[in-house]
Amino acid sequence: MSKGVLEINDCGLRVFDGTNEIIESPGVAIINNREIVTGTAALMRARSHPTQVNHQFWRRLSLESVKSDNPGCRHHADLAFCQLKEIAGLCDLPDEVALAVPGNFTREQLALLLGVVKESPFNAVALVDSASACLSSCAPRGVHLHVELHRHQTLVSRIAVHEQTELDIAETVTDAGLQHFQEAWARIFTDAFIMQCRFDPFHSAEAEQQLYDLLPQWIARAMRQGEVMAELDDRTAKVSLRQLQDASTPILSRVRAMIDNLSDANSVVFVSHRWAEIPGGAQLAERIHLLPHNAVAQAVEKHWQEIHSETGNLRLITNLSAAPATEVAVQVNAAAEAGATHLLHGHRALAAHQPLFVSWVNGKLDITPTPPTHPAATVTNHAGRLALRVDAGAELMLNGETISAPVNLSAGDRIGVADFDGVITAISVDQYGA
Repeated sequence: MSKGVLEINDCGLRVFDGTNEIIESPGVAIINNREIVTGTAALMRARSHPTQVNHQFWRRLSLESVKSDNPGCRHHADLAFCQLKEIAGLCDLPDEVALAVPGNFTREQLALLLGVVKESPFNAVALVDSASACLSSCAPRGVHLHVELHRHQTLVSRIAVHEQTELDIAETVTDAGLQHFQEAWARIFTDAFIMQCRFDPFHSAEAEQQLYDLLPQWIARAMRQGEVMAELDDRTAKVSLRQLQDASTPILSRVRAMIDNLSDANSVVFVSHRWAEIPGGAQLAERIHLLPHNAVAQAVEKHWQEIHSETGNLRLITNLSAAPATEVAVQVNAAAEAGATHLLHGHRALAAHQPLFVSWVNGKLDITPTPPTHPAATVTNHAGRLALRVDAGAELMLNGETISAPVNLSAGDRIGVADFDGVITAISVDQYGA
């Protein structure tokens, strides 16, 4: 009998078979008098059909009436059911699933969710808090934070880890969701097209939809290369990573304020994989750890017997047995006395005001301000903090340890390659005089 996870997050509902993600479906619906479309298909029509879109139904899960001429859409719960039914039709579901839910769902919402799931093709045998689950298998002893990005908000959960991993509090940062980031980035690209091409994508619903469809590709390319040449309707506009970072800063600042309010001096901030796709997201905190994309599925698999219900009467599990302290090894970007400002390679020190690119080609380690053909990593500066982001497939070392997730750089950190003596060193250069 196969077992898996249904993760409820309106950035994208995800189904795992074991620890393998088999589908992701954005929490968006298009409703008209003929049909209800959800997921990716709805997202790709959301901007061109703004009067038909609903992307609030998971956050506002309830029996609250929805204005609609479609008899299949009376309230938000109907839309949630439609999405679950559509997901089930697109993949082979595990025989049993654990529901992983955000910590800010109310009791009424949890009860309604269980009712909706019971009527759907999903066979739910467990109900677990996502943040508690994620930290149960990887967090050291102490009080730590889990930061998850949703479509309209960020959820910061404080988790106490001792013999048990237990949810203490879950706080919402409003106006700090994926949609707010995307709208900020869309304004940057729109301004670039207007200034450089005299073309306003927002004057056409079709062009606006195309811009939003292409945003993820453009953002990923800018984070790899330091800039992106965005193409839309045979027009091209250049946008730098710094512009996107600056656009993200007001939103990130609200999230950082909540992190500062909830964390202790020794807290580690565990952030979901979604933050790796946000310019500046890897620098949300000094002591930060980026979780793998299947962290919740790994945790559920490990605790399956502990959370599995034989009776079908599911209760929310917010505390799970913690991993033995001797088995926990967390890579943390610790705060340093001096933050890095430059990268030293050989006799050259390059200021990281703009993105710098690390390459490893033909046995040669190098760092340049211009993108090489095959960059191994990118170093970016956001709010005075340098971050190292390793490209997929690249094998780099930081201070002698293999690194794959984005990390903040401190003065003295050494970037290198296994079995090679040469390194690139992060240094701090003080400024003197007027």
